[in-house]
Amino acid sequence: MRTPEFSITITDPEEETVEKAVSLLLAGGVVIYPSDTVYGMLCRADDRVAVERLAKIKGYEKPRAFILIVDGLEMAGNLTSGIDPEVMEILKLRWPGKLTVVLPSGDGCPIWVRGEDNTVALRHPADPLSGQLLKRCGVPLVSTSANHAGEDAQLSIKDIPESIIAASDIVLNAGDLPPSSPSTIIRLIRGSQGGNQGRT
Repeated sequence: MRTPEFSITITDPEEETVEKAVSLLLAGGVVIYPSDTVYGMLCRADDRVAVERLAKIKGYEKPRAFILIVDGLEMAGNLTSGIDPEVMEILKLRWPGKLTVVLPSGDGCPIWVRGEDNTVALRHPADPLSGQLLKRCGVPLVSTSANHAGEDAQLSIKDIPESIIAASDIVLNAGDLPPSSPSTIIRLIRGSQGGNQGRT
């Protein structure tokens, strides 16, 4: 049986389709969706089984830290050990947007999405589709590109490996996405600040 696929408009998402995706996410499902950069996969970050399933779909042999998308500073703060004033000012200027920040994780951050250095990578996307999914789910979501580990991210559903589509629960198809700059990733850890770039 082929994975159900629904058309979606990123800038004005169809409510019925969003609700289908939210129901699956809350139940521990994996959703393929058009992110603000490339086609990605989502699952709820607080569900260890869902995160391990997503990692397996990607082809990782063991669980690993993923980027989490959040709906704002409050949700981000619940996942960290505290956001100092300087970092808060950066986030107020750059969020929502294509900025991923790596911060010290806090007690509210599930251990299975933390980095080996006890950090968590967070992004607050600006697109309306991501915003609605986050608001209606009410929990942080893991977001990663819909490709096998080490392979290129895709701008079209037709270019996503069939094995990834078959292993997911629903596909949200917004057509071909325009080429986009990747999200910037910066570490905001005192004593080890630096930057690099990557895609979700």
